[in-house]
Amino acid sequence: MIIKRYLLKEIGLTFLGVTLLLLLILVSGTFVRILAEAVEGDYPVSIIFSLLAIKAIANLMLLIPLSFFLAVMLALGRLYRDSEMIAMTACGVRPREVILSTGSLALLVGGLVATLSLYVAPYAEEIGHQLLDEAQASTEISGIVPGRFIQLGEASLLLYVEEIDPDTNLLKDIFVQSEDEKRQYLLTAARAFQEINPSTGDRYLVLEDGYRYEQTPGKADFRILHFERHGLRIQERKIIVSKRRRNAVLTNTLMESRNPADIAELQWRIAAPISTVLLGLLGVLLSKTTPRKGRYGKLFIGVLLYVVYNNLLSVARSALADGEVSPIIGLWWVHLLFLIVLIVLMLGQRKLSGPGKNRVVAPA
Repeated sequence: MIIKRYLLKEIGLTFLGVTLLLLLILVSGTFVRILAEAVEGDYPVSIIFSLLAIKAIANLMLLIPLSFFLAVMLALGRLYRDSEMIAMTACGVRPREVILSTGSLALLVGGLVATLSLYVAPYAEEIGHQLLDEAQASTEISGIVPGRFIQLGEASLLLYVEEIDPDTNLLKDIFVQSEDEKRQYLLTAARAFQEINPSTGDRYLVLEDGYRYEQTPGKADFRILHFERHGLRIQERKIIVSKRRRNAVLTNTLMESRNPADIAELQWRIAAPISTVLLGLLGVLLSKTTPRKGRYGKLFIGVLLYVVYNNLLSVARSALADGEVSPIIGLWWVHLLFLIVLIVLMLGQRKLSGPGKNRVVAPA
């Protein structure tokens, strides 16, 4: 029991370290992409970290199977390299017990991945879509890009800003074009900022030290007004529900659908926990090495098998979504093929580690 706990501890700590490392790499790339889109004015800077957290949670279902597979190979590979596995075998720990102990941990991790892929990840994707929809409907100063014409709110307010103070979000050298049913307005101001009425929640663009030019189309009545402070109410846009990607559809909805693309998405989500268990068992079989080869002896082979497995799942998913194969076949044939590979490797190791046929028995 102590040795089994030691095995699980080694794999668990390595799994945690590998997962954090891969997550850091993933989050770094995602952060750069989201930040670039925010700089382009696609959405306010205020929701960057919320989107980053949502994307990280949604991608964990793809990250954990790989990190668990690598953790099993690295942890058990170290035990073989340091001859600790030989000592455990001498203490009565059989290879079958190592597989069962790792398999129980793989089932636990697979349950976590199932929860993420079937429920948490789709919900997180939906929240991300809602954030973007609300960001498109609302108007934030942080989303204004200097040197570009943008439309504020639902009303026809066309805004141009020459410069934005990064510390105070104060707009400088502003040009605004607006109109109503009777007149057209052009406004220029030295400074401007956004203000929210605490009682009504209405947003206003407050201009300071500027001029207002008024004109009725088709008439010669032209008027110029100088103002120290002038407020323009920003009418919020209506929230328009954007088109959802299929990975944001709830699992219960996918189960009720007969659309091949929805069935492919459902089987893809189910594939995540299944692959976690199968890859964990593969890690046990590939981790067996000698001190001379080191702990990374079969790591390349393991990564290659993972890439083949994942690519086959992607190909099967596309074929199922296009209606080229039956849902009964779907992605299941890939798991079955990988299971056969595991059985062959397991039988091969048992044959190599088993007693020889022509053993010499010493005389009594």
